[in-house]
Amino acid sequence: MFKRIAYVSRAVEGLGDASIYDIIRTAHNRNGASGLTGALLVMDGHFIQVLEGDGYRVRECFRAIQADRRHTDVDLRHEEVTRSLLFPDEWMVLRHGSEIPAELKVAFGYQPGLPRGQFPGAHLVGFVLACCRHGTALQTA
Repeated sequence: MFKRIAYVSRAVEGLGDASIYDIIRTAHNRNGASGLTGALLVMDGHFIQVLEGDGYRVRECFRAIQADRRHTDVDLRHEEVTRSLLFPDEWMVLRHGSEIPAELKVAFGYQPGLPRGQFPGAHLVGFVLACCRHGTALQTA
């Protein structure tokens, strides 16, 4: 059994591409060693992430994520136990908002910040998964 979480947070003002790539580089190293997988969207000044794997390791990783000063307002939206991984071969997929087709955003009713009322947990996870199945990754495992 695996644990899957999804959250939305606000990137700190002025966070540049170098910092985002540093996040992914760190995630690849940590997740590869811990057996975690997932995806990170960077859109309109927000992070949207799905993280999955061993329950203890997901919880430990999420604690580190919550303490990271590169973002604020970490809002855990989804938490579940599952038998399978959505990103079994990806330590951390990265998608930038500019890579996500407009029609996909329309189909999911995308709004900047992914308001909680319109993007509850399962919808958020579905959006991240759909975004990662379209376009070209900036960085994958």
